[in-house]
Amino acid sequence: MKRVLLAFSGGLGTVAALHLLRRKHGLDVVTFTANLGQHGSTEDVCDRAIELGASSAHVADLRERFAVDYVFPAVRGGVVCESGYALAHALARPLIVAEMVKIARDEGAEQIAHGCAAKSNDQVRFEMAAAALAPEVPVLAPLRDAGLLHLDEVRAYCKRHGLASALEDGNRFSITENLFGTSIQWARAPDSFDEVPPEVFRRTRALADAPDAPATVLVSFKHGVPCALDGEGLAPLRLLERLATLAGEHGVGRLVTVEDRLIGIKMVEVYEQPAATVLHAARQALERIVLAPDMLQFRGVAARKLADLTYQGFWFTELREALDAFFVKASEFLTGDVRVVLHKGHCRVTGARSRYSLYSQARAEPTTEGDSFAHEGVRGYVDTLSQQLRVPREGWKPKD
Repeated sequence: MKRVLLAFSGGLGTVAALHLLRRKHGLDVVTFTANLGQHGSTEDVCDRAIELGASSAHVADLRERFAVDYVFPAVRGGVVCESGYALAHALARPLIVAEMVKIARDEGAEQIAHGCAAKSNDQVRFEMAAAALAPEVPVLAPLRDAGLLHLDEVRAYCKRHGLASALEDGNRFSITENLFGTSIQWARAPDSFDEVPPEVFRRTRALADAPDAPATVLVSFKHGVPCALDGEGLAPLRLLERLATLAGEHGVGRLVTVEDRLIGIKMVEVYEQPAATVLHAARQALERIVLAPDMLQFRGVAARKLADLTYQGFWFTELREALDAFFVKASEFLTGDVRVVLHKGHCRVTGARSRYSLYSQARAEPTTEGDSFAHEGVRGYVDTLSQQLRVPREGWKPKD
């Protein structure tokens, strides 16, 4: 009997996919569940997979790896879609697939599979990553192949086969989450004028319930990567968790937008991304005082391209790797502290400092007292620009 490795979240789609792979395709199904910081026990998900007929179930704690190798490089690069989406789930898919390819080879699985729906962006990301890492391994999409293209069809299939005991008819929303953000979708497509029901939000408080007193947090960066909160050095995972909790308590990080999906349709998307909202705002403020104008302009272009590649599933490409290398270099001097105030859903930067700041209070002085700007025509212009030319200074490198 051929073996297939299925990405299994325990949700409706993956439950139906597991049953289809066994019943319709006659395959020995092994499941893989990644712990990326979602609510709920991944061990319970594995137990459910075994109950549904999987021959074995794998679980891996990928939180630290996700934070270090995917989330923080995205923060360093300013990788955010035009809609404002910080790509929490687009960043997770290549990591999941990379781990699955490894397990499939270890387990002798000849195929891998996913339970993505027909209008899902993730099916593209999953299959693109698999094609890049293991083109010899076929990817099965059992829901798509069985013509289960809509949520009501998947729900009916699960009910028909007694698989939906834990999923009630009243479930109006599908929630996908990891440590960097949450994505919320309606069971039925909402009108673009509809308000989002407050009960869908898990990680951010409503403005009415948020504290009346604002909170201030000092976010520190080293070479463009977050490294400390309020002066306390933290490991990446701990930093993300603490910041998400603090920002969420103050209602920061909700995003309701209309997004252009890969398959060519517009969809109302709802996200909760408290830590991402603060980190991107802080990084941007630090860039404003540290980076020269031409670097700021070009890195904006590069960031948009990197966001597009990530969103579209082109993670394992030479261009994505080259852009990431560019951001490592572009962030060489991006070290410093940013003060951020969190209050009633707002994230406001109130100060930034860096030993590499190009801002000079003396040069910007509007009064005669203390003004150090050279006013002798072109000399002042050239003298000011020369302060930004770091590269020709042979041997001058940022201090750790």
